[in-house]
Amino acid sequence: MAETHSATAANDVQVSERLQKIHVSSEYLGRYKSGIRIRDLPTWYLDEPKELGGDNDGPTPLETVLSALCGCTAMIVHILQREMNFRLDGLRCAAEGTHDVRRVEMKRTGKKYSEVEPIAAHFHSVEMHVFVRTPESDERLHELRTHVARLCPVSRLLEDARVPFKVTWERE
Repeated sequence: MAETHSATAANDVQVSERLQKIHVSSEYLGRYKSGIRIRDLPTWYLDEPKELGGDNDGPTPLETVLSALCGCTAMIVHILQREMNFRLDGLRCAAEGTHDVRRVEMKRTGKKYSEVEPIAAHFHSVEMHVFVRTPESDERLHELRTHVARLCPVSRLLEDARVPFKVTWERE
């Protein structure tokens, strides 16, 4: 099959030259815990907090999504601030997601987890606050924000999943 050009790719670049696979593997370790392997990094763990039956040996999968959102935002800001010659003296992100804890409905009704109809199959909503220290003008900060919103893959995943997603930028 012949390769086709992407609508956004340069005419002399094949789509296959731009696409790169990312590989992650996990091993189920019992109860709510899984060991996660990425590249040659040390194994890290996904788990539930003790109050939800886990050992608290790592973040939950949804906490990992929020941390990926904050980390991805910071990485995109790093790339853009260099491209835009944008002075950045500091950046922090904080994200909060609301999700359906179906165990509450299980206790109330006696239903099994698989029998509880979710309020949302993923996050019910996500809010992120980006705190930035910069002497740049409001116009330049707005330009940076617009590019980040367009280019951050994790925020785009949330938006594509139609998760109500609010981002607030504040100067520090």
